[in-house]
Amino acid sequence: MGIFFFFCLGLIVGSFLNVVALRLETGTNFVSGRSACPRCQALIAWYDNIPLFSFLFLGGKCRSCKALISWRYPLVELGTGLVYAGTFWFFFNPVEMSAWIETVWLLGLFSFFIVIALYDAKTMEIPVSLLRASALWTMVAILLLDWNLSTGMLWSVDGRTVSGLLGALGAWIFFASLSFFSKETWMGWGDSWLAAILGLVVGIKSIFFALTLSFGIGALFSCVLLLRKKAGMTTQVPFGPFLILGLIAYLFLSRFDPIRYGGNVWVSSFFS
Repeated sequence: MGIFFFFCLGLIVGSFLNVVALRLETGTNFVSGRSACPRCQALIAWYDNIPLFSFLFLGGKCRSCKALISWRYPLVELGTGLVYAGTFWFFFNPVEMSAWIETVWLLGLFSFFIVIALYDAKTMEIPVSLLRASALWTMVAILLLDWNLSTGMLWSVDGRTVSGLLGALGAWIFFASLSFFSKETWMGWGDSWLAAILGLVVGIKSIFFALTLSFGIGALFSCVLLLRKKAGMTTQVPFGPFLILGLIAYLFLSRFDPIRYGGNVWVSSFFS
């Protein structure tokens, strides 16, 4: 029941994140004003704004002008629903305070990151305001997690705070070097700061594996584009979405229990 609730919550949040990303791209206020068709500007009724189901019911077309609705909207809603459900499944435990903190933190962080991924994919830029919000949100969370476990963990390299800061520094130096020496043709400075937040999240001991997943996913996507002749060898592809996908994949894989799910032991041991 819980996983279904979080999936539905993710669908609703994903619909809102679509609006936030779109309005950030166009420079409009995402707090006030109702959603409208980008082509005919007809206001969208509440029954045409139900996450995922309205798109399917309308056949992917605007009710007023019959213009095609981008597949981005239902895919983001579905993806957010799956991420929320996965976060609940892998991280939530009603009897542990640390699990409550971690679940709320990751749900908020993933929401920030989904908007960042959408914006970066569209504009090849990462909003500084969202990077700051994500970093602050994460810093507060890992401080709370260390404090909840033991006050001594705040200053230990085994604690999330120190390990996270070292991971952030290492990731930032690596990506900043790529940005500097390539003059931002390989990586942008926004990617450097986003990678630093990934380091803050997973810590110094795990940042290598998280970034390896990110580069692997990015390489696979690029190969698909090349094979389909949608891009060339010199085509620039935004890397922010792959950093975020790599982080989510790492966090879920690191919580994979081979006994519980009948998987292979090496999966969880490799990512732990």
